[in-house]
Amino acid sequence: MSLSTKQLERVLDRDEWDLVARTRSRAIGDVPDTELRDLAKNLRDRRDKARDVARRQRREFRGKVAPQGAAASSDNTGTKAKADALTVALKRVGAEQTRRAEKQRQPSQRSLARKAMALKMRKEALARPLSRTGDEGMKPIVNRKSAKSGALDHAGQRSAMHRSKFAR
Repeated sequence: MSLSTKQLERVLDRDEWDLVARTRSRAIGDVPDTELRDLAKNLRDRRDKARDVARRQRREFRGKVAPQGAAASSDNTGTKAKADALTVALKRVGAEQTRRAEKQRQPSQRSLARKAMALKMRKEALARPLSRTGDEGMKPIVNRKSAKSGALDHAGQRSAMHRSKFAR
């Protein structure tokens, strides 16, 4: 679940808030690659520290370990919320790094145009005939409406009359 800006300011200290604010959608696009790597490292360190403190606090109020301070922790919701906020910011940084890497891997328009031209030329080369001799030529199409052989002259008259008497 994402936290509102007010909740983030309450949970995070000033340095952590500055780190998280740099991962917002409009701000993260302006961060150079080298600073993005440093930002990820700083967020990861702070997230790990908050996660460890939250785990220790949870063990303290469950009675599994002796309290580190004067009194045992009563709950760890604030520290857990801090770790969650830093995790979300770290995921945004990872997504931006992935997006930038994919963008660099995409081919340029120039290489795509050259590839398209090569495919077009190859297709045109395959469409041309291999030799200058003609093919077999036109193929006859049978006319189904014409009368059958011998139906119109007197030799075929009997077979035509015979066909007309019986149902087809």
